[in-house]
Amino acid sequence: MLSRLIAAFCIIDDALQAMGYKDDPQAKTPASAILTLALLAALEFGGKHNKALALAKDLGLFTHVPSPSRFNRRLHALYPLLLPLLHLLAQVWKHLHQAQ
Repeated sequence: MLSRLIAAFCIIDDALQAMGYKDDPQAKTPASAILTLALLAALEFGGKHNKALALAKDLGLFTHVPSPSRFNRRLHALYPLLLPLLHLLAQVWKHLHQAQ
């Protein structure tokens, strides 16, 4: 799970940079981390964001894990990017599995 999560974070981060996305300078958690945490919640916890945030905090996955309310606000602001990034991740996973 952890290796897939790290790979997803890297892909999302690279895709956001390629799209020219810039985080707000005051944001403590990058958009790529927010989207990765949403993906973690969806894949491992049935969409329960609180559990994904708690796991990320316990494992020290990111330097700053936002509160659930801040996470939800950021995720809603990033929603227009979510579906294209999920489509990209699906294509990458499919390509990697075919290569194996």
